[in-house]
Amino acid sequence: MVGRGEEFLPDYHERGEPVTLKHEEGMNMKKVSLITGLVFAIVFLFSLNFSQAASETIRITCWEGYADATIVKEFKDLVKTKHKIDVEVKTYYPTDQDEFFKAAKEGTADLISPPADLAKTPRFYCFNEGKYLLSELDMNNIPNAKNMLPFFAADKSLIYKDKRYGLPYNCGPYGLDYNTEVVKEAPKSWNIFWDSKYKGKYTINNNFHKCNIWITALALGYKYDQIFDIDKLDRKKVQEKLNVLAQNAKSLWDGSANPDEFPQLALATDWGFAAAQANKKGGKWLIAAPKEGGTAWIDYWCVTQAAKGQKKKLCEEWINLQLSPKSQAAVVKNQGVSPVVNNVGNLATPTEKTLFHVGDNDYFKTVAIWQVMSEKTEKAFGEMWEAAKKLRKK
Repeated sequence: MVGRGEEFLPDYHERGEPVTLKHEEGMNMKKVSLITGLVFAIVFLFSLNFSQAASETIRITCWEGYADATIVKEFKDLVKTKHKIDVEVKTYYPTDQDEFFKAAKEGTADLISPPADLAKTPRFYCFNEGKYLLSELDMNNIPNAKNMLPFFAADKSLIYKDKRYGLPYNCGPYGLDYNTEVVKEAPKSWNIFWDSKYKGKYTINNNFHKCNIWITALALGYKYDQIFDIDKLDRKKVQEKLNVLAQNAKSLWDGSANPDEFPQLALATDWGFAAAQANKKGGKWLIAAPKEGGTAWIDYWCVTQAAKGQKKKLCEEWINLQLSPKSQAAVVKNQGVSPVVNNVGNLATPTEKTLFHVGDNDYFKTVAIWQVMSEKTEKAFGEMWEAAKKLRKK
């Protein structure tokens, strides 16, 4: 029985020529075409996957100035060179710490820069069983952490069950800034805010009201081990003094003080940022060291649960970059606060090193780092500040 593809065999026999199986040739050609098509398909699919893997978006909720254009460009260039990934950085600047908690809870940010005490504060708690809002850091991806000052390396704020969920980035005071063109000698006490000649000539914070209660208590003679607990304070006495502080302020600021207002002021409370910006515009502001001491915050970088896999690794790359000597020197120069590492070296001037305690591990032992307070204390402080604000003239 003659099969398909064998109908021309007799002609070949008659001519005495060798038999050529054209059917097999056709099949081979089809196989080659099929294999070629499969190769092209695999290459195409691989290229699609590669193109998808070669781009990423990192969403950052942080205080303004922590993700400026310079550091974002450096990060993008680093990721492109090291990981062969085009990364887009989207930033959002909050004015209140509750926005860090919200971003972590709702998954709208991959990286956040909260103050150290936030994650364990009752109303912002990030470690409820089965619902952790932060991701444990892979320290292998953050080698610059080895250069942290011992004071910051030992801070337990973002350690939970012996695992690390964040790293310190910078540290600064709720500071007493003074305009040297108006206040000729450095203030020696927080009580300068209650000096009648400075009425209407200073600005204080509004949305971190607890800081105002702390400095009021310090001005009254309370100590560090008392100011974080309402049960250790005479509430009526503190309220009376707090009322005057709020009434006599020229303005109240949210987020960060307004450096454009500084030329009109003699005094200010500040994280350090506004004074640094005011000085860049010709101001002559310094930070005093009140005899009663003061409080200081540590801001952390944390990765939220929204960042998984490659994205989490890139977030850790961001943290590592922020702990580099160059970036930590920028903390001093651009933010007017203290770096957390010991290897800034000559990237900061001798004056900057003295003013912002660069590498001075012992200094940080002399300030009261913000502490987690009880719900009772948080509630009382909120009520006290609202009562004080109501006395301000509209």
